[in-house]
Amino acid sequence: MTERILVAYDGSPAAGKAVATAQAIAAQEDVVIDLLYVIDTRSYHVGLYQQPDVDGTILYNAETRAELELDEQAKKLQAQGLTVAYHLRFGNPRTVIALDFPQEYHSSLIILGRATKHAATRMFMGSVASFVTENAPCDVLIVTASEAPVDPR
Repeated sequence: MTERILVAYDGSPAAGKAVATAQAIAAQEDVVIDLLYVIDTRSYHVGLYQQPDVDGTILYNAETRAELELDEQAKKLQAQGLTVAYHLRFGNPRTVIALDFPQEYHSSLIILGRATKHAATRMFMGSVASFVTENAPCDVLIVTASEAPVDPR
């Protein structure tokens, strides 16, 4: 059975580093890289339990941008001779990355970038990386975008 590496991709510098890490691993082993972009549907909610009428254009534009970014990343990896598939999902990134996708595609490793959200955002939205490391059915590798040491404050 071919091993599969799930790379959570959102266009951020940390996600770019996650792709580069997957590329380095895949160059050494026979693996399939699954690039996954999750459009966070929570961002289209207003207040507690209220969902506004979201113009379909907003979702269409988000989907189109995500597909273009995924296609660009996939082509770069395929040009290196790697086997790549890309996927777009809607929902809560934490559960899609940690639970839904790995179960469906039998991921053997998840690679994701550590976001640099502010403490208040992490408190209300939660850390995707924390949730994934605690709940994923496979190994998880967290990468950072910067080479600088993290300030512990």
